[in-house]
Amino acid sequence: MSHCDTAIIYILDPDAALRDALRRLVESVGLSTWASAEVEAFLIAYQPERPACMLLDLRIPGSTKSSIQEDLRAQGVDLPVIVMTYRSDVATAVAAMKQGAMDFLEKPVNEQLLLDCVHHAVAEDRVRRRTRAWRQALLGRFSTLTPREQDILQRVAEGLSNREIADRLALSHKTVEVHRAKVMQKMGARTLSQLIRMAMALGILKLYDGDE
Repeated sequence: MSHCDTAIIYILDPDAALRDALRRLVESVGLSTWASAEVEAFLIAYQPERPACMLLDLRIPGSTKSSIQEDLRAQGVDLPVIVMTYRSDVATAVAAMKQGAMDFLEKPVNEQLLLDCVHHAVAEDRVRRRTRAWRQALLGRFSTLTPREQDILQRVAEGLSNREIADRLALSHKTVEVHRAKVMQKMGARTLSQLIRMAMALGILKLYDGDE
């Protein structure tokens, strides 16, 4: 496994002793860690190419409580977040989950539960990364389509038959078949169902929002 494939667990907590304990716990199961009490330090150390998750205490100095996740996203940070909180901060943790946190754990944290959450978060991050990479590849293929081929793909995404597409675009049935075959080839789709899934992943209808 390459360095970029190795997961890293970021720990942001103002308690130095707890940071060290969390590092030892996470590293005991073979995962890499990075820990700090400062968001700014994390932003410098963040390695977006590596699968990861974050263990986050919302009391980090300088953070804006539940909006810290929005702050991180604004800085280009996109990774699963596990919020750690004391009982009195549960309402804040719930607000953080509404903003996208994957889970929250009450302190003192149960070690096995924390490790389970970390493994789940890293697995989720790997899935997200594969999905983003696949969509990026689809966007690259989509960009090779001619404007007419993009029109055909849009109509396929709408569920229209070749005959209906021909009528809608004032083309012959044969011309639509030729264009659709080209679309299938360029998009790398072997079946109609694959092509439709690709169109859905790309949000084709949104790309064409406002047309016609």
